[in-house]
Amino acid sequence: MKFLDAYTQMLKGKKITRPCFKGHWELDGVTGELVITLASGEIVTEGNLGLTVQNTIAEDWEVISE
Repeated sequence: MKFLDAYTQMLKGKKITRPCFKGHWELDGVTGELVITLASGEIVTEGNLGLTVQNTIAEDWEVISE
């Protein structure tokens, strides 16, 4: 799915990922800030992300089933 659709899912409390990424993205339920959890368990917050155009134009986003 496109990032806009994936972002809409995050607004609903879902976690998203891409096949090439072993972690996940989600929005903090209290602050609404973007939080990225890396495969190592390290958490990266919005201030440190360095989001890339490559991620935001990707069309392979998926919602994580929990």
